[in-house]
Amino acid sequence: MSVFLLLLFGVSVSSAIPAVAQPPLDGSTGISIRLLEAPVALEGDPRALSYIVDNLPPGTLIDRKFEVTNDTGAEATVRMYAGAADIAGADGFVFEDGAAVNELTSWMTVTPSEVVVPSGGSTEGLVSISVPSDATEAERYAVVWAEVNGAPGSGGISTVSRVGIRAYLSVGAGNGPPEDFSVTTVTAGRSTTGAPEVTIGVDNTGGRALDPSATVTLSGGPGGISAAPATGSGGSIAPGTSGTVTVALDAALPAGPWTAGVTVTSGRVSRDGSGQVTFPDSGTADAQQVSASSGGTPVWIWIVVAAVVVALAVALTLVLRSRARTST
Repeated sequence: MSVFLLLLFGVSVSSAIPAVAQPPLDGSTGISIRLLEAPVALEGDPRALSYIVDNLPPGTLIDRKFEVTNDTGAEATVRMYAGAADIAGADGFVFEDGAAVNELTSWMTVTPSEVVVPSGGSTEGLVSISVPSDATEAERYAVVWAEVNGAPGSGGISTVSRVGIRAYLSVGAGNGPPEDFSVTTVTAGRSTTGAPEVTIGVDNTGGRALDPSATVTLSGGPGGISAAPATGSGGSIAPGTSGTVTVALDAALPAGPWTAGVTVTSGRVSRDGSGQVTFPDSGTADAQQVSASSGGTPVWIWIVVAAVVVALAVALTLVLRSRARTST
Protein backbone atom coordinates (compact mmCIF):
# COMPACT_ATOMS: atom_id res chain seq x y z
CA MET A 1 0.00 0.00 0.00
CA SER A 2 1.43 3.34 -0.94
CA VAL A 3 1.90 6.25 1.40
CA PHE A 4 -0.95 8.21 -0.12
CA LEU A 5 -3.40 5.31 -0.01
CA LEU A 6 -2.79 5.33 3.73
CA LEU A 7 -4.10 8.89 3.75
CA LEU A 8 -7.44 7.62 2.52
CA PHE A 9 -7.73 5.69 5.76
CA GLY A 10 -6.72 8.67 7.89
CA VAL A 11 -3.12 7.69 8.57
CA SER A 12 -1.73 11.11 7.73
CA VAL A 13 1.20 10.98 10.17
CA SER A 14 3.19 8.72 7.81
CA SER A 15 2.49 10.73 4.71
CA ALA A 16 5.19 13.35 4.99
CA ILE A 17 8.56 14.17 6.45
CA PRO A 18 9.66 17.54 7.83
CA ALA A 19 11.27 19.69 5.15
CA VAL A 20 13.68 21.15 7.68
CA ALA A 21 16.66 21.10 5.32
CA GLN A 22 15.19 23.88 3.20
CA PRO A 23 15.83 27.42 4.48
CA PRO A 24 13.00 29.94 4.30
CA LEU A 25 12.37 31.56 0.94
CA ASP A 26 13.05 35.17 1.83
CA GLY A 27 10.79 37.77 0.29
CA SER A 28 11.91 41.33 -0.33
CA THR A 29 8.63 42.39 1.34
CA GLY A 30 9.76 41.32 4.82
CA ILE A 31 7.58 38.21 4.86
CA SER A 32 8.87 34.76 3.98
CA ILE A 33 7.30 31.37 3.39
CA ARG A 34 8.66 27.84 3.52
CA LEU A 35 7.32 24.32 3.19
CA LEU A 36 7.41 22.23 6.38
CA GLU A 37 6.67 18.80 4.89
CA ALA A 38 7.65 16.68 1.89
CA PRO A 39 6.50 13.22 0.72
CA VAL A 40 8.48 10.33 2.17
CA ALA A 41 8.95 8.88 -1.32
CA LEU A 42 10.60 12.12 -2.47
CA GLU A 43 12.88 12.78 0.51
CA GLY A 44 15.91 12.52 -1.81
CA ASP A 45 14.50 15.07 -4.26
CA PRO A 46 15.72 18.59 -3.42
CA ARG A 47 12.77 20.12 -5.27
CA ALA A 48 10.35 18.44 -2.87
CA LEU A 49 11.91 20.34 0.05
CA SER A 50 11.10 23.68 -1.59
CA TYR A 51 7.95 23.00 -3.61
CA ILE A 52 4.84 20.84 -3.41
CA VAL A 53 5.88 18.09 -5.83
CA ASP A 54 3.74 14.97 -6.01
CA ASN A 55 2.00 12.31 -8.07
CA LEU A 56 -1.44 11.34 -6.78
CA PRO A 57 -4.06 8.86 -7.99
CA PRO A 58 -7.58 10.19 -8.54
CA GLY A 59 -9.65 10.32 -5.37
CA THR A 60 -6.70 11.14 -3.08
CA LEU A 61 -6.56 13.81 -0.36
CA ILE A 62 -3.26 15.17 0.99
CA ASP A 63 -2.27 17.94 3.41
CA ARG A 64 0.95 19.95 3.45
CA LYS A 65 2.03 22.31 6.24
CA PHE A 66 3.91 25.54 5.59
CA GLU A 67 5.21 28.43 7.67
CA VAL A 68 4.94 32.18 7.13
CA THR A 69 7.28 34.56 8.99
CA ASN A 70 6.72 38.29 9.43
CA ASP A 71 9.90 40.38 9.41
CA THR A 72 8.27 43.60 8.24
CA GLY A 73 8.94 45.34 11.56
CA ALA A 74 5.24 45.68 12.33
CA GLU A 75 2.19 43.55 12.92
CA ALA A 76 0.84 42.28 9.59
CA THR A 77 -2.40 40.81 8.35
CA VAL A 78 -1.43 37.98 6.02
CA ARG A 79 -3.85 36.60 3.46
CA MET A 80 -3.13 33.02 2.31
CA TYR A 81 -4.61 31.40 -0.80
CA ALA A 82 -3.90 29.32 -3.90
CA GLY A 83 -3.35 30.92 -7.30
CA ALA A 84 -3.13 29.58 -10.84
CA ALA A 85 0.22 28.95 -12.55
CA ASP A 86 1.53 27.38 -15.74
CA ILE A 87 4.75 26.65 -17.61
CA ALA A 88 4.97 28.87 -20.67
CA GLY A 89 7.87 28.10 -23.01
CA ALA A 90 10.91 30.30 -22.53
CA ASP A 91 9.21 32.13 -19.66
CA GLY A 92 9.30 28.98 -17.54
CA PHE A 93 7.05 28.83 -14.49
CA VAL A 94 4.58 31.72 -14.67
CA PHE A 95 1.70 32.67 -12.38
CA GLU A 96 -1.46 34.70 -12.71
CA ASP A 97 -2.30 37.79 -10.68
CA GLY A 98 -4.13 37.30 -7.42
CA ALA A 99 -6.22 34.25 -6.69
CA ALA A 100 -6.69 33.32 -10.34
CA VAL A 101 -8.34 29.93 -10.74
CA ASN A 102 -7.32 26.87 -12.73
CA GLU A 103 -8.17 23.19 -12.36
CA LEU A 104 -5.56 22.56 -9.65
CA THR A 105 -6.53 25.57 -7.52
CA SER A 106 -10.13 24.34 -7.56
CA TRP A 107 -8.87 21.24 -5.72
CA MET A 108 -6.88 23.26 -3.15
CA THR A 109 -7.95 24.73 0.18
CA VAL A 110 -5.61 26.93 2.24
CA THR A 111 -6.28 27.48 5.94
CA PRO A 112 -6.39 29.86 7.59
CA SER A 113 -7.33 32.19 4.77
CA GLU A 114 -6.24 35.22 6.83
CA VAL A 115 -4.20 35.61 10.00
CA VAL A 116 -2.61 38.43 11.99
CA VAL A 117 1.10 37.77 12.55
CA PRO A 118 3.04 39.87 15.08
CA SER A 119 6.32 41.50 14.12
CA GLY A 120 9.06 38.87 14.19
CA GLY A 121 6.50 36.10 14.60
CA SER A 122 5.55 33.09 12.52
CA THR A 123 2.39 31.17 11.80
CA GLU A 124 1.65 27.78 10.28
CA GLY A 125 -0.75 27.24 7.42
CA LEU A 126 -2.16 24.13 5.81
CA VAL A 127 -2.89 23.46 2.16
CA SER A 128 -5.20 20.54 1.39
CA ILE A 129 -5.40 19.07 -2.10
CA SER A 130 -8.37 16.86 -2.92
CA VAL A 131 -8.01 15.18 -6.32
CA PRO A 132 -11.41 14.31 -7.83
CA SER A 133 -12.09 10.67 -8.61
CA ASP A 134 -12.62 11.56 -12.28
CA ALA A 135 -9.44 13.67 -12.67
CA THR A 136 -7.54 13.04 -15.89
CA GLU A 137 -3.87 12.03 -15.91
CA ALA A 138 -1.76 15.17 -16.41
CA GLU A 139 0.57 17.49 -14.52
CA ARG A 140 -0.89 20.72 -13.18
CA TYR A 141 0.63 23.83 -11.59
CA ALA A 142 -0.30 26.39 -8.93
CA VAL A 143 1.19 28.56 -6.17
CA VAL A 144 0.35 28.80 -2.47
CA TRP A 145 0.57 32.52 -1.72
CA ALA A 146 1.09 34.58 1.45
CA GLU A 147 0.13 38.21 0.79
CA VAL A 148 0.26 41.48 2.72
CA ASN A 149 -1.11 44.89 1.82
CA GLY A 150 1.25 47.81 2.34
CA ALA A 151 0.22 51.11 3.87
CA PRO A 152 -1.21 53.60 1.35
CA GLY A 153 1.41 55.93 -0.09
CA SER A 154 1.08 59.31 -1.73
CA GLY A 155 -2.09 59.56 -3.75
CA GLY A 156 -3.71 56.82 -1.69
CA ILE A 157 -2.04 54.03 -3.69
CA SER A 158 -1.12 50.94 -1.67
CA THR A 159 1.14 48.07 -2.68
CA VAL A 160 0.39 44.37 -2.44
CA SER A 161 3.35 42.08 -1.77
CA ARG A 162 3.37 38.29 -1.76
CA VAL A 163 5.64 35.27 -1.53
CA GLY A 164 4.72 31.75 -2.53
CA ILE A 165 5.42 28.03 -2.79
CA ARG A 166 5.11 26.39 -6.20
CA ALA A 167 2.94 23.30 -6.64
CA TYR A 168 3.66 20.66 -9.30
CA LEU A 169 0.94 18.02 -9.10
CA SER A 170 0.81 15.03 -11.43
CA VAL A 171 -2.29 12.84 -11.45
CA GLY A 172 -1.94 9.15 -12.22
CA ALA A 173 -1.58 5.67 -10.79
CA GLY A 174 1.56 4.39 -9.08
CA ASN A 175 4.59 6.65 -9.03
CA GLY A 176 3.43 8.58 -12.07
CA PRO A 177 5.39 9.39 -15.20
CA PRO A 178 9.17 9.48 -14.70
CA GLU A 179 11.27 12.61 -14.86
CA ASP A 180 13.77 12.42 -17.72
CA PHE A 181 15.61 14.69 -20.10
CA SER A 182 18.54 14.91 -22.49
CA VAL A 183 21.27 17.52 -22.87
CA THR A 184 21.40 18.50 -26.54
CA THR A 185 23.60 21.53 -27.24
CA VAL A 186 26.13 23.93 -25.75
CA THR A 187 26.34 27.49 -27.03
CA ALA A 188 29.09 29.98 -26.21
CA GLY A 189 28.12 33.61 -25.91
CA ARG A 190 28.70 36.95 -24.23
CA SER A 191 26.37 38.65 -21.79
CA THR A 192 25.41 42.30 -22.15
CA THR A 193 28.42 43.14 -19.97
CA GLY A 194 30.76 41.15 -22.23
CA ALA A 195 31.34 38.29 -19.79
CA PRO A 196 31.47 34.77 -21.29
CA GLU A 197 28.58 32.39 -20.73
CA VAL A 198 27.52 28.93 -21.83
CA THR A 199 23.90 28.13 -22.67
CA ILE A 200 22.89 24.47 -22.48
CA GLY A 201 19.95 23.07 -24.44
CA VAL A 202 17.69 20.64 -22.58
CA ASP A 203 14.89 18.46 -24.01
CA ASN A 204 12.30 17.30 -21.48
CA THR A 205 11.66 13.72 -22.61
CA GLY A 206 9.86 12.65 -19.42
CA GLY A 207 6.40 13.18 -18.03
CA ARG A 208 7.16 15.76 -15.30
CA ALA A 209 8.19 19.39 -15.36
CA LEU A 210 11.88 20.14 -14.91
CA ASP A 211 13.59 22.82 -12.81
CA PRO A 212 17.10 22.41 -14.19
CA SER A 213 20.39 23.61 -12.75
CA ALA A 214 23.76 23.09 -14.39
CA THR A 215 27.49 22.97 -13.73
CA VAL A 216 29.96 23.85 -16.48
CA THR A 217 33.64 22.91 -16.27
CA LEU A 218 36.00 24.23 -18.95
CA SER A 219 39.15 22.27 -19.79
CA GLY A 220 41.65 22.00 -22.63
CA GLY A 221 41.80 25.76 -23.10
CA PRO A 222 44.66 27.79 -24.58
CA GLY A 223 47.94 26.43 -23.25
CA GLY A 224 46.08 23.47 -21.72
CA ILE A 225 44.49 25.56 -18.97
CA SER A 226 41.27 24.69 -17.15
CA ALA A 227 38.69 26.80 -15.34
CA ALA A 228 36.93 26.26 -12.03
CA PRO A 229 33.38 24.85 -12.26
CA ALA A 230 30.59 27.41 -12.54
CA THR A 231 26.89 26.91 -11.85
CA GLY A 232 23.61 28.34 -13.08
CA SER A 233 19.90 27.57 -13.26
CA GLY A 234 17.11 27.84 -15.79
CA GLY A 235 13.35 28.23 -15.87
CA SER A 236 10.90 25.37 -15.60
CA ILE A 237 10.52 23.15 -18.69
CA ALA A 238 7.18 21.45 -19.32
CA PRO A 239 6.98 17.79 -20.44
CA GLY A 240 7.58 17.37 -24.16
CA THR A 241 9.19 20.79 -24.59
CA SER A 242 12.71 22.21 -24.65
CA GLY A 243 14.48 24.89 -22.64
CA THR A 244 17.88 26.21 -21.71
CA VAL A 245 20.16 26.76 -18.74
CA THR A 246 22.67 29.61 -18.93
CA VAL A 247 25.84 29.55 -16.82
CA ALA A 248 27.84 32.77 -16.39
CA LEU A 249 31.62 32.43 -16.37
CA ASP A 250 34.64 34.44 -15.23
CA ALA A 251 35.07 37.59 -17.31
CA ALA A 252 38.85 37.02 -17.45
CA LEU A 253 38.62 33.75 -19.37
CA PRO A 254 40.25 33.71 -22.83
CA ALA A 255 38.06 33.01 -25.86
CA GLY A 256 39.22 29.43 -26.29
CA PRO A 257 38.71 26.97 -27.80
CA TRP A 258 37.58 24.98 -24.77
CA THR A 259 36.02 21.64 -23.98
CA ALA A 260 32.90 22.39 -21.96
CA GLY A 261 31.89 19.55 -19.64
CA VAL A 262 28.31 20.02 -18.47
CA THR A 263 26.16 18.38 -15.81
CA VAL A 264 22.45 19.22 -15.74
CA THR A 265 20.33 18.22 -12.74
CA SER A 266 16.62 18.37 -12.02
CA GLY A 267 15.34 16.71 -8.89
CA ARG A 268 17.04 13.31 -8.60
CA VAL A 269 17.99 13.05 -12.29
CA SER A 270 21.36 14.20 -13.71
CA ARG A 271 22.71 14.09 -17.25
CA ASP A 272 26.29 14.74 -18.36
CA GLY A 273 27.78 15.77 -21.67
CA SER A 274 30.52 17.79 -23.32
CA GLY A 275 31.04 20.00 -26.34
CA GLN A 276 33.58 22.32 -27.92
CA VAL A 277 33.07 26.06 -27.43
CA THR A 278 34.84 29.26 -28.43
CA PHE A 279 33.54 32.52 -27.04
CA PRO A 280 32.76 35.17 -29.67
CA ASP A 281 33.76 38.81 -29.33
CA SER A 282 30.08 39.59 -28.74
CA GLY A 283 26.68 37.99 -29.09
CA THR A 284 26.23 34.26 -29.50
CA ALA A 285 28.18 31.60 -31.40
CA ASP A 286 26.62 28.68 -33.24
CA ALA A 287 25.20 25.93 -31.05
CA GLN A 288 27.37 22.83 -30.77
CA GLN A 289 25.99 19.32 -30.35
CA VAL A 290 26.72 17.66 -27.03
CA SER A 291 28.42 14.29 -26.73
CA ALA A 292 26.32 12.71 -24.01
CA SER A 293 27.86 10.69 -21.19
CA SER A 294 25.90 7.76 -19.91
CA GLY A 295 25.05 7.85 -16.23
CA GLY A 296 24.89 4.03 -16.17
CA THR A 297 27.51 1.29 -16.24
CA PRO A 298 29.88 1.61 -19.22
CA VAL A 299 29.33 -0.95 -22.00
CA TRP A 300 32.87 -2.31 -21.75
CA ILE A 301 32.23 -3.40 -18.18
CA TRP A 302 29.22 -5.44 -19.28
CA ILE A 303 31.35 -7.05 -22.01
CA VAL A 304 33.99 -8.04 -19.46
CA VAL A 305 31.32 -9.40 -17.09
CA ALA A 306 29.76 -11.44 -19.91
CA ALA A 307 33.16 -12.85 -20.89
CA VAL A 308 33.88 -13.87 -17.30
CA VAL A 309 30.48 -15.57 -16.98
CA VAL A 310 31.05 -17.51 -20.21
CA ALA A 311 34.55 -18.55 -19.09
CA LEU A 312 33.24 -19.78 -15.74
CA ALA A 313 30.46 -21.73 -17.45
CA VAL A 314 32.97 -23.42 -19.80
CA ALA A 315 35.30 -24.25 -16.90
CA LEU A 316 32.44 -25.74 -14.88
CA THR A 317 31.38 -27.88 -17.85
CA LEU A 318 34.91 -29.24 -18.29
CA VAL A 319 35.19 -30.09 -14.58
CA LEU A 320 31.87 -31.95 -14.61
CA ARG A 321 32.87 -33.93 -17.71
CA SER A 322 36.21 -34.84 -16.12
CA ARG A 323 34.50 -36.12 -12.98
CA ALA A 324 32.05 -38.13 -15.08
CA ARG A 325 34.89 -39.86 -16.94
CA THR A 326 36.75 -40.61 -13.68
CA SER A 327 33.69 -42.21 -12.12
CA THR A 328 33.25 -44.57 -15.08
